[in-house]
Amino acid sequence: MVENFEVKNKAGETLRGIINKPEAEGKMPCMIFCHGFMGNKLGHDFMFVKISRILESIGIISIRFDFAGSGESDGDFLNLTISGEIEDCSAILNYVNSIDYVDKGNINILGFSMGGAVAAVIACNYSNLIKNTILISPAFNMYDIFISKVKGSRLEKFLHTGYIEFETNQIYRSAVEDAFNYNFFDYLKEIGGRVLIVHGTEDESVPPLYSEQIKKMLAEKAFLKFVSGADHCYSSVAYFRQLTDSIIDFTKKCIV
Repeated sequence: MVENFEVKNKAGETLRGIINKPEAEGKMPCMIFCHGFMGNKLGHDFMFVKISRILESIGIISIRFDFAGSGESDGDFLNLTISGEIEDCSAILNYVNSIDYVDKGNINILGFSMGGAVAAVIACNYSNLIKNTILISPAFNMYDIFISKVKGSRLEKFLHTGYIEFETNQIYRSAVEDAFNYNFFDYLKEIGGRVLIVHGTEDESVPPLYSEQIKKMLAEKAFLKFVSGADHCYSSVAYFRQLTDSIIDFTKKCIV
């Protein structure tokens, strides 16, 4: 069963999302999804839709939403910041905690790429609410990703206008300044529950060794799965199957 929902964020903007709910009675565990930079609640190549349907088939509710300025939510992508996305996810978590058919003792979070960095902060800040965490290609290097575009003629343009271009999108200087303030590794020590980390060995956006360091810091709390040959978005049937198999295995061990 699919339901649409709307939530106001701290800035008064409307965040729009979708709930995939199993056809069952009573309270059920749920998973909140955080999409990546320039992504949306569908996920790259419908990644989130496919994972949601898998989770629905094993009795787990999925909560997918668009961050402000992305997808169908209000706001301008130009104003994107990591802090803003953390606030958006906090608003979604508060909403999820009010849904009567959600098991409040079994709220989990999944983040892909930049959404993985946001999910790690939320899992830390709300360790009393988030039971387990799944990090897919977690982009703990967002500051480096932002400034990688600011060189040559683009550096001159940035210094003059304060904007960085990413394909057909622009972000303002505040995104760079905000990202500089985050060392996502600092948030790991406060995360409760178990953590699954999945990363492609040929990821050119986020070096796989970031996930190795995450696993090292979380120690026995974490499971790390490297998908051999996979890129940042698991762009083949075989790579994506390894990703989903890891999620299913983790879910059956730690959530269901």
